[in-house]
Amino acid sequence: MPSVRALAPLVALVALAGCAQPLPPMSPGPPPGLASPFTGYESPHYRDPAAWLCLPGRDDACAADLDATELAKDGSRVVVRDRQAPGSDKVDCFYVYPTVDLSLGPANHQRFDDLAPMTRATVAQAARFRTTCRLFVPLYRQATIGAYLRSPATRDAYLAVAASDVVDAFVHYMGTMNGGRKVVLIGHSQGAEMVRRLLERFFDGDPGMRERLLLALPIGGHLEVAPGQTTGGSFANLPVCSRPGETGCVVGYRSFLAGIDVDPASDLPAPGSETVCVDPADLDAPRQGVFSRAFVPIEDGTRGHLHGIDGVTTSWVMMRDRYAGQCVAGKGGLHYLAVTELAAPDDRRGSLFELGSRWFTGKLGLHVLDFQFAQGDLVDLVARRVAALP
Repeated sequence: MPSVRALAPLVALVALAGCAQPLPPMSPGPPPGLASPFTGYESPHYRDPAAWLCLPGRDDACAADLDATELAKDGSRVVVRDRQAPGSDKVDCFYVYPTVDLSLGPANHQRFDDLAPMTRATVAQAARFRTTCRLFVPLYRQATIGAYLRSPATRDAYLAVAASDVVDAFVHYMGTMNGGRKVVLIGHSQGAEMVRRLLERFFDGDPGMRERLLLALPIGGHLEVAPGQTTGGSFANLPVCSRPGETGCVVGYRSFLAGIDVDPASDLPAPGSETVCVDPADLDAPRQGVFSRAFVPIEDGTRGHLHGIDGVTTSWVMMRDRYAGQCVAGKGGLHYLAVTELAAPDDRRGSLFELGSRWFTGKLGLHVLDFQFAQGDLVDLVARRVAALP
């Protein structure tokens, strides 16, 4: 969920992009009185498989090639083949992708003839979870980046349309496809905002739905909690994860490069609250915040920003124990994940990114890499909880 201040250089271009587009109609959602778990509800829109980017058993974005070239500490390289883990049919993952429509005019994305932007984000962030769960990814009329450059009221109006789609997709999924399985909710940026709304509407006040929630991963969004507590702020009953193996809880953070001066205005919590930061590398077993496996996709849009990948033929690179994170308290109640690149004397790997560049030290920090540094740890959080199920 980009900060308006972070995108301030683009504001002058908004006027050239035309006026705000009229709001499209909201999705209908469940009829009044339909109780959870919404068994039997069928969405007029989401009953069409074409309304989903990913569905289980389909050759779609979530079935992409995930083989990775590991850049080892001794300078060697080895291809790590993707493997399907046992227990992946016990749990469902419902993922909402981030803002991929970069149109400067405020609008809702309504054309789905080109799925490449949604596919890139989904493969980069969510496809690797297929080793632990069945993946469901709805297409939705998300708010454009231009909506974030207008007033909060204008932005929220477009986000409400986006949320109506996500709600309709989720209730359809629960009513017709869940089959009693535990659920993991995953989202990034605008997708994290959509997950937060699902948690507020369907889980926080419903003990039955909280029992169905294995884990929530709204990464790179805005979540608040009462200082020193695991609830309060965004949720009254859903706790922030704080114990090894805990289920029915929330993992969230925004990441910035360690040592930079983070402007709290980019994510200020309400007075008396603080923003949520859970370090996924330390939640289940202390690792001093060292991320076990960072996965970075290699594609046309990223290849020019990566170093040391000459000769790599896989679609991914992977590094073990190369990056670390630590939740730190900033100004004004802002808590965030401070990321450090580790370089031991015997580590022959070069830097994959120029983390000190202006691309990563601005208002958005490491937002575009929120999932990549800790991806192995995030998948492991789900995998360990799936393995513990009866």
